[in-house]
Amino acid sequence: MENYKGQFHREDGPAFEDKQGYKSWWINGKRHREDGPAIENSNSKVWMINDKLHREDGPAAEYSDGSKSWYLKDTEYTEQEYKFEMRSRKLKKLLVWKVN
Repeated sequence: MENYKGQFHREDGPAFEDKQGYKSWWINGKRHREDGPAIENSNSKVWMINDKLHREDGPAAEYSDGSKSWYLKDTEYTEQEYKFEMRSRKLKKLLVWKVN
């Protein structure tokens, strides 16, 4: 599906699907999905927000060979770095909440 500018766009499901099971979610020409992977096929899943690799509750990419990649706002992290960053973010939220 496309918007009036000819960009892939659909708010209630994948904007593109093929017969092999490839699906991708797009908003105004950018791969975007907030409630799951923006790209899915039989072998892999990729989470994206506004065309950037991003996931806050696990790896942003899971591949058919079992490998995984962690990203926040298109910045790649090792698994350890990612877990540390997410713990730091949660702690900051708690501290801000307690101060207010």
